[in-house]
Amino acid sequence: KSFMQLYNSGVLEVFFTPQGTLAEKLRCGGAGIPAFYTPAGVGTVVEHGNFPVKYNPDKSIAVRSEKKEAREFNGRKYILEEALKGDFACVKAWKADRS
Repeated sequence: KSFMQLYNSGVLEVFFTPQGTLAEKLRCGGAGIPAFYTPAGVGTVVEHGNFPVKYNPDKSIAVRSEKKEAREFNGRKYILEEALKGDFACVKAWKADRS
């Protein structure tokens, strides 16, 4: 099945996250930082929410994205993004120990 078929049938959930924000969410999760503010996504569906994240099998909306907390620092607007903790990591190394 194609991505859209899986999304529209309710098998997949979709979250919009700018690429740099995704990288920072993963970095923060690994570093134990629970959340951070970023200007990326301000004024878009990422900030305002209400986007269909997941559909029910009958095509009705099961889950909508939530509105993000926004704050202004030094005259610039930022949104709060929560960190993502990975379940595993792929590591390439020249040399490693087993501890």
